[in-house]
Amino acid sequence: MNNILKIALTLAVGIVLAGCYNDFDNPAPAKVYTDKDFTETGAEIISIKDLKAKFYEKWGHDANGLGRRVVIEDDVVIKGKVISSDAEGNVYKSLYIYDGEQAIELRLMNDNYVNYPLGQIVYVKAQGLSLASYRYMLSLGAAPALEPDGTFPNDTPSEHDFSASGNSNIPTTEMVQQYVYRGELDTITEADVTVVNKENYKTVLGTAEQREALQGCLIRFEGLRSSYTTVDSNTYPNYLENVNGVYTNKYYQDEGLPITWAYNYDNTKYYGSSLFTYETTPTSLESGSYVVRVSGYARFALKELPSDNAMVNITAIYTKYSSRTGGFITYQLLVSSYKDIEEL
Repeated sequence: MNNILKIALTLAVGIVLAGCYNDFDNPAPAKVYTDKDFTETGAEIISIKDLKAKFYEKWGHDANGLGRRVVIEDDVVIKGKVISSDAEGNVYKSLYIYDGEQAIELRLMNDNYVNYPLGQIVYVKAQGLSLASYRYMLSLGAAPALEPDGTFPNDTPSEHDFSASGNSNIPTTEMVQQYVYRGELDTITEADVTVVNKENYKTVLGTAEQREALQGCLIRFEGLRSSYTTVDSNTYPNYLENVNGVYTNKYYQDEGLPITWAYNYDNTKYYGSSLFTYETTPTSLESGSYVVRVSGYARFALKELPSDNAMVNITAIYTKYSSRTGGFITYQLLVSSYKDIEEL
């Protein structure tokens, strides 16, 4: 009898191991999350606009909000479609999602395109995350660097370090998976892209309120003109040299270099900035003229820049940037892929 039992147990273990082996070879499909997965636990799905309102209600829309944050305490979830990709190296540790009305940046890790490709629907459990403003752009991320006593000085209205970061990147895959959940895989459609051209830019992006509502959104700018010129004391195109923390604008022509989207030579990489406009003579970077900022790490960093006065279409994430204290506002275009730049 004992031998029979031993044989039976051996067979049983073999079957279990075989089953595990087959499961390993043929893993079950990843769970596709739906609204129900969150609402059944008592969470509330809110719009990105309503999430952003939590910040604006406390800190307002002006420079007083720079470097500030709001820690999300309610059990709320936002849902959106991925509209950015870091596959070509120009988007860094960020994921932009759009819910059909507004968009927001999620501060995550590298290689987001692997798990969160363009068109992927994601749910974000916002409770415990920090909603913060950096140079007017709102993002959702982990807590910022805190003082030894666990406080963040900018949480106190009487203290204000404009240049502080009110949040940080979620640092590990395990932590990201605690907050970001994949829904169905969709595609980018025309409904996900706002179209701006020379005829409508003053009505689509004419007011500060309109521009703020579209920050982080995917916009196709049609018929922009490349402009090699000077605006607000900055000459374009340029690249930003960084030597031991000292930043200096450099110009390709002066350095005897071909004019490219960014700088990437001798294992040294700098951001490049170029100007595109609807204006005959650009005088401001707040409306009608836009800076395309490209990382030296982008795969297309050394692609030739369109010549002066060349006409282009550019599809990009629409962002806002300012000086440390909130002045010298520029609207910048963050390009995910070189194919999103079309020279006419």
